[in-house]
Amino acid sequence: MSGTTLAPAIGTPLPSRCVPPVTSAQASPSLPLVTQLLRRVVRGLGNLLLLVVVLAFTGLAVGPHVLGYRTMTMLTGSMAPGINPGDVTVAVQEPTAALAVGQVISYQIPVDDHRVVSHRVVKVTRSASGAVVVQTKGDHNPSADPWTAVITDPQVWTVRAVVPRLGDVIRTLRGPWLHIAFLYVGPALLTVLLLSEIWRSPKARPGDAATGQTARVLDTAVLSDLADDLGDPSRLRTFLDLWTSMLTGRVSTLRDALAKDDQATALDRAMSLRSSSAMIGLTSLAAVAAVLEQHLQDGDLDAARAAFPPVQTAVAPARQAVTAYAAGLV
Repeated sequence: MSGTTLAPAIGTPLPSRCVPPVTSAQASPSLPLVTQLLRRVVRGLGNLLLLVVVLAFTGLAVGPHVLGYRTMTMLTGSMAPGINPGDVTVAVQEPTAALAVGQVISYQIPVDDHRVVSHRVVKVTRSASGAVVVQTKGDHNPSADPWTAVITDPQVWTVRAVVPRLGDVIRTLRGPWLHIAFLYVGPALLTVLLLSEIWRSPKARPGDAATGQTARVLDTAVLSDLADDLGDPSRLRTFLDLWTSMLTGRVSTLRDALAKDDQATALDRAMSLRSSSAMIGLTSLAAVAAVLEQHLQDGDLDAARAAFPPVQTAVAPARQAVTAYAAGLV
């Protein structure tokens, strides 16, 4: 290797043409190369993590609305070993008339709490009136379920795929410690990043031509760093277009969940709105969404409903700011 010397064995004289030792001045140019390599590795891992998050978010939040499938986390071992606790099932709608023994369906049981289960059909009976009566059984259970279910809908949810352990990952991300990290550590890190951007020498960004209103709503420094990580402005624009297209539905679902006292759905949408807004630099929208999320975490639905109007007010400026920034990306 050029510029590197091998130490001779003890007691062996140096050859007459031995390469002289490398001085510190000669070695210094290699340091930037190491730094660049480390940056590339870190950026590559960051891009990979972002890709995984986007794919998971798309599959769990976007896919069911666009492609019409439904996901559900398996909570028990009744279908082991094919479907284990913590696995996520993917179900699609199929004609009830085509239902046959051996299929795994997701349906509400007709007894107790009417919870949704995913069990295998072991018996199908069709009445003269056209109703379909099924009996199901968990693969791991010793006997069939102690009920029969009458399916009157023209379509039934049939399990077509299983994603192992994804439900455990989702529950971990919703755990109290990670919630604290997202709620407190995340904003603290964001503040440090904002201060570092202020202290750092300015550089041209696609959003520098934005209006004063956009600058107050959207922190373009966050998006600039995100664009650098993605390595391609078109990828960032695609991500921003996806976020904008989902914003109305996300806020509408949040409003409806609050009106129906559906705390679980409202918390899920508030958390999603807050984290995704912070990710792209919408600090104002993320802040009001965080207040709403905290009230939902505390179980105070009245306070959560009172905190919703500021979220709704912040949506329109956020949409305009993101749209304006995306338009400047080539």
